[in-house]
Amino acid sequence: MISRPLSRERYVLLTLALVLAYNFSASLVGWGWITATVISFGVVALNVAYTYRYRDGLIGRLVLFGLAAGFTELLADWYLVVFTGTLVYNPGGPFLVRSPLYMPLAWSVVLVQLGFIGHWLTRRIGLPAAMLASGLIGAVNIPLYEEWARSAQWWTYRDTPMFSATPYYIILGEFLITLVLPLILREVERRSPLQVVLLGIGQGLWIWFSYALAFGLVG
Repeated sequence: MISRPLSRERYVLLTLALVLAYNFSASLVGWGWITATVISFGVVALNVAYTYRYRDGLIGRLVLFGLAAGFTELLADWYLVVFTGTLVYNPGGPFLVRSPLYMPLAWSVVLVQLGFIGHWLTRRIGLPAAMLASGLIGAVNIPLYEEWARSAQWWTYRDTPMFSATPYYIILGEFLITLVLPLILREVERRSPLQVVLLGIGQGLWIWFSYALAFGLVG
């Protein structure tokens, strides 16, 4: 048996604290895409290293799920940038479709963290309560992240009703996106890698649908 001096719970909390501290620091220096690229690639690398070091199947599957969802989410970015015209990425650095290259990895980081929290909550308070809690966590946290993103010169929004730096439709969309995470991930430990990829693609499509529905309602 492989020992776990750093438990999953502590590891995820540490990466969450790292991302919060880093995003706050990036908002102070405002170096644009460089800081976003460093944190996105860096935390994905940490997740892969943790998976390898401890042979942790759950974290590994969450990484795979997050990457599949992140690259599928490029459709949602295209929709927000081109169709709604409300999302504006700051220029600089490599782009993929209409998104900075770091965005799929940034989504992977977020989905590993929030996905694990949802998975943990499901085991302790049951699926319905875990879904509601996950949705509220996503909706409450997003204004802080969006404020930092604007100050860090990663992206901004325009021509839509907003609460500070965050459009109303983004808040509603994040609630819907994170609402389903416990439902999708409740059996992730028992799924094959291919099934996890398919779940990630489904989550990426759900991200697009959530934003499109929210924009239609309050955008």
